[in-house]
Amino acid sequence: MRTTPLPLDVELRQASRHPISRWYVRPVAGWLAAALAPSRVRPVHLTVCGLSMATVAAVVLVLRPDAAPVAAVMVLAAWFFDRADGLLARRQQTASARGAWLDANVDELVDVGGQIAVASAAATLTGSALPWALLVAFLVGKYLLICGIALEEPKADGRQRSCDGDGGSASGGWLHRAYHLPGNADVRVHLLVLALLTGWLTAELALVAAYYNLRWIVRYVLVFRRLGGRP
Repeated sequence: MRTTPLPLDVELRQASRHPISRWYVRPVAGWLAAALAPSRVRPVHLTVCGLSMATVAAVVLVLRPDAAPVAAVMVLAAWFFDRADGLLARRQQTASARGAWLDANVDELVDVGGQIAVASAAATLTGSALPWALLVAFLVGKYLLICGIALEEPKADGRQRSCDGDGGSASGGWLHRAYHLPGNADVRVHLLVLALLTGWLTAELALVAAYYNLRWIVRYVLVFRRLGGRP
């Protein structure tokens, strides 16, 4: 089965969203999608595989914190399937709004569940309550960030746009991209893998907690200013 190559602007946008995995995960995921395209395997099957790998990683961290490197392999496997399911959907021309919604929600579930498992492992290894405090800070920051997503008036094409940008488009300046980089899913997955391999679990929790709390504060200020600057 052959598919029409993606337009250059789409390729650049996807590359900016996956600055690390574009070099080794996406090529292999593309090969797998091409191999599975004529089969009865559907994108949702790969999504389930990714969720299963992430679940195994979380269970390993909770039950055997000393086996964090094994969990790192599982996290990478989950990320691989997360990349492959979208590529397979395009190959089979089965991409849908429901599939995109499911994939996005599974990603959020894996993200939150993974950080909970990391906090559990870090607390066990260090004998400290600090990882739990950092987990709470991460959850609060992420919640406030989501709640602070105020939308401007619809644009001319009828769509709406976020008040603090598009989350790191390739067309933004270097400062804009640097601001969004820690929130990039690809970067965060590899940061988590690095933490699992090195044992810097508490540092990883501190970084993501600081980032999300900084970002919700910045977003609230921008939204407040764009909405008129008055209560």
